[in-house]
Order: sequence, then structure tokens, then C-alpha cells
Amino acid sequence: MLKENEIYKENMKGIKLICPICHKTKIVEVPKKVVENSKTLVTISVPSNYICQHGFQAYVDKWFTIRGYQNSDLELKNLEIFETGSKKIDELVTYTVTLVIKKIIKNLKKSEEEGAILGSTLFNQKGNVLYFSLPDEIFLNIIRQIEHQKVESEIKLQKMIFELENKQKIFSEILKVEEIILTLVVLFPSVVSISDADWYLNNFKADVMVYEDPLETMKKEHSKMKKIEEAQKRKAKQKEPSNFWIYSDITSDVSLEQLDRIYIDKLGIEIDKKNIVNLNEIIQISKSRTFKGKIYFSEKFIHLMEGLALTMKDASILLSKLNKKP
Repeated sequence: MLKENEIYKENMKGIKLICPICHKTKIVEVPKKVVENSKTLVTISVPSNYICQHGFQAYVDKWFTIRGYQNSDLELKNLEIFETGSKKIDELVTYTVTLVIKKIIKNLKKSEEEGAILGSTLFNQKGNVLYFSLPDEIFLNIIRQIEHQKVESEIKLQKMIFELENKQKIFSEILKVEEIILTLVVLFPSVVSISDADWYLNNFKADVMVYEDPLETMKKEHSKMKKIEEAQKRKAKQKEPSNFWIYSDITSDVSLEQLDRIYIDKLGIEIDKKNIVNLNEIIQISKSRTFKGKIYFSEKFIHLMEGLALTMKDASILLSKLNKKP
């Protein structure tokens, strides 16, 4: 019978990783089952100070051959191993379930980066590993527990809780998405109580089970933009309040509501505000005491100015600026 360390060696395989920046090397033990069962490349995310001061990602095929490296955009805290491309997921489950699985993995990574959890693993119902970032010895023990339950236990457990000697907690929980069964394993720090860990998982599940199809999101956004454009077109087609306007600034040290006459910057003259058709719009916009745009005048006022143009300088100035773009 194999001893514990021999079981460990039987389930693990060493891969030589080389930092793509400084070229330092290290043999990293990875679970055989994760790599051999993968139908896509497996990504190994190496945190800084694990091999050297650099963090990077290595891509490994099912024959344990390194296919490439990439500098890491995120500062990772743990060595992580997960599938690239999610092609296997797409083949086994529906599009809806794929979205949920991807959201679970994304949220697990975020929780690990924030330090809320120490590591996690996600299995599908066939026992294939979809995501892995647990310490090796814990990962192997969990696999044995799951295999034991599948083979010998007639009772289907919804949740398993373990407390280690160092007070760290392991939660193993069944998630059901449509007809697909997933097993989620999460390792919590020793400072987290069992009740707090359970509360965290309940909130985690509530969040990841609420998803939105990106295509539907895109359609909604497109529909929203279309409605805005249509509203803008309708507004543009609306009849202007008057045929006579001047584009100008209006500035004032006091609220325009308090004034009887309003100074039009472009004209350099004051106009009785009862002659301004869009006065309410100007007052609303000029709450900051500044307005810039079209100032519409009543037809009666413009006809009066036309009659006074030859004898009144202000009338002549106004008519010379009328209906001219800025």
C-alpha cells in the first residue's frame, strides 16, 4: 500500500518553469489529473516571489509541454492552475451554465487576490477540474473525499465542512446550475469563523447565480442608445420657439429671475426679458449664472426693432446679429 508521500508523488508531476523576464527556473509540482484531463491548454499563474520577483503565466498542454509564457497583468498571491479557452466547458454544458462557471471562476480569483479566501477548486459532475488554486496536500485530500463519496456513500452530501489543526476551514459545497452539478471547494483563513465562512459562501452563491447574457446586455444597450437617438431626432424636429434668435453668452452676478432686463454679451446691450421666448430654459441652464446658446426673441419684438433700426443704434446692432451661427 502506498504511503501518504508516495500517493502525493503518484498524483503530481514536476514541470520546469522559466521566468520569461529574468530566466530563473524552478520545478513546480502540478496535479496530473488537471493537466491530463484538459482538452485545452492549462494556465499556470505564478505569483511574484515564487520563482523570482516577477509574476507570469505559463501555458501547458496535456503532455506537460510548455507552449508559451506571458507576463502577468495582475499581482497574484497563490500558484494557480486552470484551463484556458473553456472549450471543454462549452462542450459539456449549455451556454447559460458556461456563463455561470466563468463568473464563479472570476469571482474566486478576485476573492483570492483580496485575501478573503486562501484558495479554491471547482469540479464538474464528471470529476474534471475546471479551476484549481488550493495547496497540493489539501487538493489531494479533497479529491479522495469526493471519490470516496462517489464510490461508497449512498448519501448525497450537499455540504462538507473541515477544520484543520491550524484553524483554517475547508468548505465543500454542491452547486446546481440547470441540470449540471458542480462541486465548489473553498479554503478560508484561520481568522474566519465557520459561521462567517458559511455567510460568505451564501453571498458568493447568490452573486454568481445571478448572471446576464452578454448578448442580451448588448441588445439592451443598443436598444437604449437607439431610444436616446430617436428622442434626440424628435427634439431636433420640434418647431423652434421662434424664427428669430441670436447665439450668445449670458453672464450675470445675480440670478436672471431677479432681473427685468438681461444683458446679451454678443450684442453688448440689455433686452427686456419679456421679449425672450425661451427665458425659462435659459434660467434653468444658467443656475450657475452662465448660459451659452440660442436666445429666441418674439416676432413682435423683432418687428418693432425693424421699425427702429434707422433711428436706434441698439435695434440696428440686434438685427445685424440675428440668426447668425456662432
